Amino acid sequence: MRGSTAAGSATAQKPAARKRNAKQLSLTEQVYYRLRGEILSCKLEPGLEISEAELAERFEVSKTPVREALATLRQEGLVRTFPRRGYQITPITFGDMNELFDLRTMLEAGAAELACERITEEELSHLRALAEVVYDQAESPTIDKFIAANTDFHLAIARASGNQRLYDVLARQLYELERFFYLGAQKRDVNSETSNDHMKIVEALGRRDRDEVRALMVRHNDLTRQGLFKVLANSRSYGAIAL
Repeated sequence: MRGSTAAGSATAQKPAARKRNAKQLSLTEQVYYRLRGEILSCKLEPGLEISEAELAERFEVSKTPVREALATLRQEGLVRTFPRRGYQITPITFGDMNELFDLRTMLEAGAAELACERITEEELSHLRALAEVVYDQAESPTIDKFIAANTDFHLAIARASGNQRLYDVLARQLYELERFFYLGAQKRDVNSETSNDHMKIVEALGRRDRDEVRALMVRHNDLTRQGLFKVLANSRSYGAIAL
């Protein structure tokens, strides 16, 4: 039986909460999910300064739910506060990206090895379907779907490892990397690169080849990191990205 820790339950509840009908959410939750989505997709760009008043006007609510939502986002590291100035979308740095990818690679390589022993045919079929999801750079909804499928792909492998704590830690790393993924997908077409790598990983999992799947996962993460670094370093659109 696979792990079911309290932390795992909390993690598993987040997607369900996002899918609830807006009428079931409090005003604070509605504002929180809208802001969080705009921050992670970089519709609110890193480094942008925002205020309670402007957000309250845009969302047509009072300042109280905005203030409460911003407090939660601050705890999650997505927003910073400045006395007498208001709030800022937390800038992202190449140093952050490198640290996150270092940890992600170690976690995913281990998760993939464990998954070789436990993954089912049903789980392999699900991974193949996720690997086929593509997007159009000119259409934000398709990018949203692609990013979600990419995250689901990597978390599905971690889930197949049977180690709930590993899954929870990796989910946090992918969450923190989401803004980088959005920026990268908007700036370059990664459809074939991602799909090809993911299919190779699925094939290695199906053969239960621990050495190959570890090597493929490490290579995939390294190529993703290099591609992101290159496109973001050459981009003039995101001055908030620092070393």
